[in-house]
Amino acid sequence: MSLPVRYHLALVLVGLNVVGASVVAAFAYRTSRQSLEDQARLAVGSVAQARQQAVVRLLERRQERLNAFLGSLESLCGERGPKGLSLERECLRVALVGLRTAERATAAEVRYGTRRLAARGSWRQPVESPEVGVLASMTAIDGRTEYTMRARRGRLSIRARFSLGDLEPIFQDRSGLRENGEVLFANAQGASLTPVRHSELPPPHDLLSMTSVQQCLAGESGEILTRDYRGAVVISGFRPATAIGGGCIIANLQYSDALVPIRRLSRMFTSASIVFVVIGIALSFVVSHAIAKPIARLAASARSMQEGRFEQPTGVGGPTEVRQLAHAFSSMAGSIGDLVQREHTARLEAEAASCLKDEFLATLSHELRTPLTAILGWASIVTRGHADETRAAHAMRAIERSARTQARLVDELLDVSRLVSGQMRLNLSAVSLNAVVDDALEGARPAAEAKKLELVKRSDAPMHTIRADAGRLQQVVWNLLSNAVRFTPPGGRIEVSLREVDDQAEVRVTDTGIGIHPDFVPHVFERFRQGDSSTTRTHGGLGLGLAIVRHLVELHGGTVGAESAGEGRGATFVVRLPIRADMPVLVPSADLVGRRDGPTTLHGTRVLVVDDDPDAREILRAMLEDAGATVATTASAGETRALMGQLRPDLLIADIGMPNEDGYSLIRSVRALESDLTGHVPAIALTAHARAEDIDRAFASGFQVHVAKPVEASHLLSTIATLVHPAA
Repeated sequence: MSLPVRYHLALVLVGLNVVGASVVAAFAYRTSRQSLEDQARLAVGSVAQARQQAVVRLLERRQERLNAFLGSLESLCGERGPKGLSLERECLRVALVGLRTAERATAAEVRYGTRRLAARGSWRQPVESPEVGVLASMTAIDGRTEYTMRARRGRLSIRARFSLGDLEPIFQDRSGLRENGEVLFANAQGASLTPVRHSELPPPHDLLSMTSVQQCLAGESGEILTRDYRGAVVISGFRPATAIGGGCIIANLQYSDALVPIRRLSRMFTSASIVFVVIGIALSFVVSHAIAKPIARLAASARSMQEGRFEQPTGVGGPTEVRQLAHAFSSMAGSIGDLVQREHTARLEAEAASCLKDEFLATLSHELRTPLTAILGWASIVTRGHADETRAAHAMRAIERSARTQARLVDELLDVSRLVSGQMRLNLSAVSLNAVVDDALEGARPAAEAKKLELVKRSDAPMHTIRADAGRLQQVVWNLLSNAVRFTPPGGRIEVSLREVDDQAEVRVTDTGIGIHPDFVPHVFERFRQGDSSTTRTHGGLGLGLAIVRHLVELHGGTVGAESAGEGRGATFVVRLPIRADMPVLVPSADLVGRRDGPTTLHGTRVLVVDDDPDAREILRAMLEDAGATVATTASAGETRALMGQLRPDLLIADIGMPNEDGYSLIRSVRALESDLTGHVPAIALTAHARAEDIDRAFASGFQVHVAKPVEASHLLSTIATLVHPAA
């Protein structure tokens, strides 16, 4: 059965009162108990310390009297002669009887050197004398324990044995330990040397079961909560009795005696807690009734929200907290309404993004299939033998052109992937922006001339150097020029201007092309966005070039923007990069230039090619043999290792992705088998795995060069020539 809200509130408040009272009572009880335990520990420690000091004082006074006795013997019983000190024996015996009586010694003897002069009491059983620095030593005589003390004056010494009864009064004093406490004296074997309070058996009692005795015999001092020899819980303080040759002094306080005050405190806390809970229950019902009424109005507002009427005002009234809740509820209603509206907008944007993704995938499929169609079509015509020499040459040019187009599309996708994942690396150096722009212009000039476009460069003044990656910066300018060439009709004009503006280098690419619609200008640098993505569009591409431009410029710390007066009125792209005026331009050294321009013929070079794809092996064989190399091919890592010792190649070219064993494993095994006889074979990783981590892994495995597929013959041959025939 559902209860009204006021009863729920009342039960909650009552529960809080009960829990609060319980927590306070438990905390007070634990705090009080801990305080009483600390006081008890302090008390037993003080008692044990006091008894230890009392034993030491008693022994020190007795030691002083023994020393004084020896001094008096020389004056009372001694005579100085030509042979030294001589003592009258009868005088010694009388003095020794007096000492034994005065000190209540059970036995005493006087020696001069090793010669006994007089003795009283039994010394038949060997008795251990105290060690140096110890006042007394324990001695077991006829089943009872006594202690022995010794004093020396020159060669004259005295030993005396005493009963432990002299020490018992010290341990019978139980002041500070309540009615059930006791003080014990144990020897080095853990046996009690004084009577225990809670046993009728005569001493010695075995006290080794007590943790305090075990720790004390180990040389420690302290106070702990433990059990005594009866198993009762006590707070025990302990001090080692080193002055009497070992043993312990233990003071025990019954734990129940230490907690006597807390019992009265517990009763008081219990009574106070009951009163507190009763008053809390009454107040809980009053408060719950006052809160319940305005909550009903909040419930009505909640029903309005449930029905979708977020603009419905919330009733405000009642206590301050409830009014705050009502204001918060009203604010929440407005926020939820905004969230609903934003969710609706986000859903529309997500649907648009999904459509954009579908359009991009369709465009990607179209752009990849278009060059493939040309490649496959012309290849089939040539292989069927239906083409004469002129037509075959045209087919080869078309195949090469389509393959380059497809390679460019793949490179754009890889660049975007690296940029998005943060794996794009820049090789920064001081470069001349003029030189970078000139190289980009030379790369774009053939396409511009094919469309009869005028390509113009303007530079206001000599440019300072900038810190940049020359290759990536050239890619930026080339992409902008390629974009301008693509969208400018034949006979148009493209202008590239360079200037310095506010300590920045500015590259401005302006064309007289089809322009950009004003609504599309803010989206021109977004990935996969194209002004015309329909099936009737007149210009190809994936819509990635300008996105790559923006990312690369931002990696260099610069900015890029687009301007257009509208469709049919051309477009302008502006790149601004920071200038470093203090950095010299790095000019390639002569040796590096020589390496780039080195020989491309491979006459006399033995090359071993490893690739599991037969077509790839054959095309590589053809490239290398045309350059004059001697080529051997294998299809697996196992075949390669078997052929390495026989052929001893000058160069190894290996694919990475192969069945059973990849190229990384192959090159590691080749490096492991190398010796002074076989020498070090240079190796090139020729693979479609072209990520940054793939390049790093190739170098770490033992390859000297990483070349990504597809590769042009000229690039591969120049790389091989540089590796096999390095410049002197």
